[in-house]
Amino acid sequence: MCSRSPSLAEKPLRAGLRLWRERRGAAAIEMAFSLPILLMLICGIVTYGGWFLCANSVQQAANEAARAAVGGLDPNERAALARTALDANLRKTGTLKPERMDTLIDDDGRTLTVHLSYDASNDPLLSIKLVPLPSKVIERSSTVTLTAP
Repeated sequence: MCSRSPSLAEKPLRAGLRLWRERRGAAAIEMAFSLPILLMLICGIVTYGGWFLCANSVQQAANEAARAAVGGLDPNERAALARTALDANLRKTGTLKPERMDTLIDDDGRTLTVHLSYDASNDPLLSIKLVPLPSKVIERSSTVTLTAP
């Protein structure tokens, strides 16, 4: 019996099969390289999303407190209205803890400014250490004009 030599049409097919056999582990190696980067990207999205959620909630609480204070007739009443609105807003958000919030209300008779400082260091979304984060203390303020210039 003579051995049959491959025809010209079979040579590319055999070369393709050999190449296919040699690439079987390529997907595992590509996944080993890309999976850590993908996980860091996902952790970064979750962590920064949590930070932006806290920062936006603090800013909104300051806005609501300043807006509510406009109805007061004197500085004491305006401060009380601002603190009441702030407490109601903090209970409503569900993401901010009132005991971690420092509040300063500055009223000079013409403008009222609500300064808020929130300590987010114990927030579970911000405890992922895979990506660098902005400051864990989020400071925001809101100012309203009390009288026309």
